[in-house]
Amino acid sequence: MLTNVLSIATTDQTKPIRMVQISDCHLFEDPDARFLGMNTEDSFQSVIELIKKEQPLQRLTEQASTDNAVSLFIATGDIAQTPSPATYTRFLERMSTFDQPCVWLQGNHDLNHLLLETPNLQANMNLIELGDHWLIIMLNSSNDHEIEGRFSTEELNWLTAQLKAYPNRHIIVALHHNPMKIQSEWIDQCGLSNAYDFWAIIDQAPQVRAVVHGHVHQVFESTRGSVKIWSCPSTCIQFKPLCEKFTVDNLPSGYRWFDLHHNGQIDSGVSRIAQMPAGVDFDSLGY
Repeated sequence: MLTNVLSIATTDQTKPIRMVQISDCHLFEDPDARFLGMNTEDSFQSVIELIKKEQPLQRLTEQASTDNAVSLFIATGDIAQTPSPATYTRFLERMSTFDQPCVWLQGNHDLNHLLLETPNLQANMNLIELGDHWLIIMLNSSNDHEIEGRFSTEELNWLTAQLKAYPNRHIIVALHHNPMKIQSEWIDQCGLSNAYDFWAIIDQAPQVRAVVHGHVHQVFESTRGSVKIWSCPSTCIQFKPLCEKFTVDNLPSGYRWFDLHHNGQIDSGVSRIAQMPAGVDFDSLGY
């Protein structure tokens, strides 16, 4: 497995590093198509506009440091609902309106070869050295045309090797599928099926500070020992928490931000657009 490293320098080592996570955009090849009544292209753009309104977006070429300026965007899968070169290219065009790099990983609705073949040097990085103290590891938990997640033996061996190679950095591990149950039965049936193997590796790496994921279309926060687990709201439809069956929530789209302190502390929060667009099918039994 290839290791593609992106190194991002920070101008002021005394300030936390701001990272922004987006997830589960479910974009269509046809930008006018709708997902459970929602135009995902429009909702994605609304989240981008919210980020630009709320987040300091210092240009990477600027010398002066800005408090909490975003250094990195990560997209944790299901970028596409109908995966195609046109879908992914349009996603990158939207993200290129930021000067900051955006890296992505695969979700169960994505097709791995299309993501990897999309021409963008930053997008396909799986190891991000962020400043002098942090490392972001991007993992692929998806298998084409399968809903549930499962890491290959190769991916788990690669994770083990990276954790051994970076014993002195604070580490965030990112994946698409939820690596622990979130108490929504229908989602938990299609989470990470070999989570035990994953956590057996993470539990032996004290430098891991957090595991972040998408897939669940809702805010989930937990801990396992000293490791924080955070999910990200979708940039489109939200799923109602603590439900036995598929249920659409009435919360609007959003994103998650992280402040990474040099001592390993992480602050994080979620922000959402003002309101849901009209036309969402709240009575849907699935998709």
